[in-house]
Amino acid sequence: MVGQLFKECGFLTEVSKKVSLVRGSKEIDVFVQDLSSEYKPIILIECKFWNTAISQETVHSFRTIVEDFGANLGFIVSKRGFQSGSFEAARNTNIRLVTLTELVEVYYSRWLRGMVAKHMPIADFLFPYWDFAGGKHPKDGQVISWDSLMLLNQAYRPICSLGPGDQTEIGFKRNYPQKLPVINDDFQIVSWTVINDDREYFEFIEKNQDKAIKHYKKLYREEE
Repeated sequence: MVGQLFKECGFLTEVSKKVSLVRGSKEIDVFVQDLSSEYKPIILIECKFWNTAISQETVHSFRTIVEDFGANLGFIVSKRGFQSGSFEAARNTNIRLVTLTELVEVYYSRWLRGMVAKHMPIADFLFPYWDFAGGKHPKDGQVISWDSLMLLNQAYRPICSLGPGDQTEIGFKRNYPQKLPVINDDFQIVSWTVINDDREYFEFIEKNQDKAIKHYKKLYREEE
């Protein structure tokens, strides 16, 4: 889950990577590098899916690894929190002690930017179909059904509403829940689906992008 988070943020991400240290080597749970930044900082993450709180000895050990490797930042992600001495051991260091929820909060804005960038190509591809300003016309020169177009735009609103504004300083912001019709190949509503948060929003795009392309091409009579 931690590896997936950083990968979706757009970082170079490797899970279970062996790194060379001053005294041998060590396998790091998640190795991350931000190649988009000028200095390409490196982050090392240890994931402790333990049923006990993390001790200060564990923090001291990981701090040594981060220092020996020369990483810019280190995270210890704990399932059950940390013992009180752990926070003292991490004080004034480049080690951060977090739960998975806290880690997600730290990188949430970056995650949104990464997900928008990942899915923008499908939004750009479909733009000429759903917006008349895109200049798309049926191959046979005939008109298309306005009602069918509006239905497709509603069914695939998460894709259609993704645009350049989501990559600005204002950023990606959506209101939930979003109720969308589920349609068949005859452009009939067969059921409804509800999107409740940002992750479900992007999961919808991932799951339905091929279906959206198929339906818009059918509407414009471009089926092969």
